[in-house]
Amino acid sequence: MDLQNLSVFGYAKQNMQYLSAKQRVIAANIANATTPGYLAKDIEKPSFGEELKNNKLPMTLTNPMHMSEAASSTKGNLMVYTPKPKAALTIDGNGVILEDQMNEASKASSEYGRMITLYTKYKTMLQLAATKISA
Repeated sequence: MDLQNLSVFGYAKQNMQYLSAKQRVIAANIANATTPGYLAKDIEKPSFGEELKNNKLPMTLTNPMHMSEAASSTKGNLMVYTPKPKAALTIDGNGVILEDQMNEASKASSEYGRMITLYTKYKTMLQLAATKISA
C-alpha cells in the first residue's frame, strides 16, 4: 500500500516539508544574528486558495462578493522573504531578535512533532485495519 496516495499523508508530508524549510530559514537568521546589516527572513506558506488550485480542487464562486480574483491568485511554492522589522535595528543594522527566532524555532519543532504523531497514528490505524481484513 502506497501511503503517499492518501490525502492525510500527503498533507502531513507537505506540512513537514514547509516546517523543515522554516527551520532552515530560522537557523540562517540565528547564524546571522551578529552580521551587520542582516535582516531576519521568514517563509510564506501558500494560501488556502493556492492549496486548492495545487491539489486540482476547483473553487466555485457562488457569489461575486465572497472572494475576489486577486485573493485566489497563485504565487507558486514556498517563498522566502524579508518582513519589515518589528523592532528597532541594532547599531550595526542587524534586525535579528534571538528571542523571537528561538520562539519560532520552538513552534515549528512542536508542529513538526505533531505532524509525525499524526502520520504515525494514521499509519498504525491503517496497518491494524489491513491486519484485521486479511485475518
